[in-house]
Amino acid sequence: MNYLGIDYGEVRVGVALATGPLAEPLTTVKTEKAIHSIKQLISKHQIDAVVMGDCQESFLNELSNLVVVYCVDETLSSHDARQSLLHTTQKKRRVNEHAAAAAVILQNWLDASPSYDEQSETRKI
Repeated sequence: MNYLGIDYGEVRVGVALATGPLAEPLTTVKTEKAIHSIKQLISKHQIDAVVMGDCQESFLNELSNLVVVYCVDETLSSHDARQSLLHTTQKKRRVNEHAAAAAVILQNWLDASPSYDEQSETRKI
């Protein structure tokens, strides 16, 4: 199964992708274009579910018609993302922080979910 992780920000929205047991930062989009961009990513990557930290009602309403949306606690996701980006320049860090935070949110959800079956590559939920 394929999952998107979303970290909502006032200026940028970070997106992460998991096609297996590991989440990876995918992209960062401007908040005003985020719903449209995320819908395209859902179609392109054949997403089965979206995991959002701090669910925004507008996102929830738009995306729940397409896929299952899980709202999760995103406590410390931005802190963890900043720690993972310490080796990058400040400009790149600012742009990529939301995508890295989305990966943290998604990875935490994957880790807390029932076990990943590596042979069938499906997640039992």
